[in-house]
Amino acid sequence: MGATKSKEPAKSQRGAVDLSLLSARCDKVYINGLQRTHDDYINRAVLNLFKAETFKDLLVETGQCKANLNELGIFKDVHVSIDVSKGDSATKNGYEITFKGTELSRLTGSIGTEIGNNEGAATAEITSPNIFGRGERLSVSGSYSNNRTTDFNVKLSKPFYHTRMGDYKPEVSLNLFKNTGSFPWSKYTTQDAGAMLDFSFLMPVYLSHHFQYEWAVREIGTAEKRVPFFVRKNCGPRLASLFRHMCIYDQRDSSIFPSQGLFIKMTNEMSGFGGNVSYTKSDTHGEINIPLFGGMSLQFCGRVGMVQENDKSPAVPISNLFTLGGPLTVRGFQTAGVGEHIEGAAVGAHTYWASGIHLWTHLPFRRHFGGFGENFRVHFFGNAGNVDSFSTEGCRTSIGAGIAFRLGERARIELNYCKPLSKAKKDAARPEGFQFGIGYEFL
Repeated sequence: MGATKSKEPAKSQRGAVDLSLLSARCDKVYINGLQRTHDDYINRAVLNLFKAETFKDLLVETGQCKANLNELGIFKDVHVSIDVSKGDSATKNGYEITFKGTELSRLTGSIGTEIGNNEGAATAEITSPNIFGRGERLSVSGSYSNNRTTDFNVKLSKPFYHTRMGDYKPEVSLNLFKNTGSFPWSKYTTQDAGAMLDFSFLMPVYLSHHFQYEWAVREIGTAEKRVPFFVRKNCGPRLASLFRHMCIYDQRDSSIFPSQGLFIKMTNEMSGFGGNVSYTKSDTHGEINIPLFGGMSLQFCGRVGMVQENDKSPAVPISNLFTLGGPLTVRGFQTAGVGEHIEGAAVGAHTYWASGIHLWTHLPFRRHFGGFGENFRVHFFGNAGNVDSFSTEGCRTSIGAGIAFRLGERARIELNYCKPLSKAKKDAARPEGFQFGIGYEFL
């Protein structure tokens, strides 16, 4: 009989072993460090480990399971070790995976800052995670912004990641809130207090849904002594009862400086299920990014919205109307500068559309600044939009160029040189020159 040779794993030219040719399976999974968490809440997070057939699959699934455990919101950190399976129940090519986690304490707190659209706020939050052992979370948070607006929230959330629908990340939350807002471009303030029930889930194709019911007392007040009559007649408290649906599709490679991908966000509201505020409102934002050569990218974006009173209902309050213009939308105009103004106050619109086109590129010689240079971008842009009309007749346009700086993956700062090309008599346009903006949703 001729001698036989054992089959060795394939190797690359550099001698690296091809792990996809090494048979492997998971015999056991240990999760250490659990104190108040129920076993059924974490079991689903590691089930895919038992589907691994090669050592490469085992490594990939181990990394994914670690990410799943972190998403549960019960661990401060998670460490992983892989060892050969031992004992009487050990199988050939079997391995044991051990996850060692440290649960979050019963009470955590944080103090920080938050960037909004053209405002910054100091925030504080106290959280009690994993209250009943299945990811429940109670948080109390508050913020105060440079515009003297305040937010106070008490939120109780319950995830259902451990159920049969766990792959869709379903979650239910109840939020009690009280907040104030300031809108100097229309010379009014708001005070809202109420409750919101939210049910959210994530579809496999980058699509997330939020179904919300909100019950709130909304009060509008004057921001100064001399206020136009059309603002004053909107003042006073109102009771709002509404349903809201938000649908978000996000396939971008970055939310701040995307170079490719599609983004769509649709929000629909229907108010009038009790109370004295009755309207139907729809707002859609879309964005597509196309990579070009030399690190450049082309961006097309647009928004469209409409709000109308329901049958035999009072007029839509000014706080629910649309405004357009400013460093985050149609650049070259003041905030809410597109549309009719009475005594210096923006009236607001029932319909609007706006669009933008950008050519983005890196800073020249950015390599000399190290990784810090990656936080900057240069762009050339054009904006167009109109209010109370879906036509292009009489639309406002502007062009310009500027530099943008990324604040993590949460917001960006822009300094642009803007030139308005077309405007209406009742608009509040800015003279040609520089305009500063900070926020997380730009057009």
